[in-house]
Amino acid sequence: MGKLCPKGKAAAKRKFDVYPSAYANMYASAVCSGKIKPGGKKKTKKKKKKKIYRAATGGGLRKWVSEKWVDIGAPKKDGKFQPCGRKNAKTSKRKYPKCVPLAKAKRMTAGQRTSAVKRKRAKAQGVGGKPTFVSTFKKKKTTA
Repeated sequence: MGKLCPKGKAAAKRKFDVYPSAYANMYASAVCSGKIKPGGKKKTKKKKKKKIYRAATGGGLRKWVSEKWVDIGAPKKDGKFQPCGRKNAKTSKRKYPKCVPLAKAKRMTAGQRTSAVKRKRAKAQGVGGKPTFVSTFKKKKTTA
């Protein structure tokens, strides 16, 4: 993977509050490749959109961005999940969210969901202005 150009990094730092992040790096990469002018709109043609769409079905970062993320720590009464995030952390009644893609949330058992939420909320969040990563599934101990 190549390095990002200084122009792209600077544009991403101006546009996003948190840098580095996945979204900021995608933006910086687009600026470096000339697809986006900093502060402007995308330079794409209709033919190129089809190619981008085909690449999006393959997976990777584009798939990750397009997935529907839900909070498994705040299930609704009907069994569905609320969308990920809170409007305001200080005034919200909801506790710190544990967000996973909807497909993964549906595959998880109730015990796996509660375990993941407990581990997420046990860690100190927002250290250095960034959320703390906690793995969704607990690692199994291997016996030698």
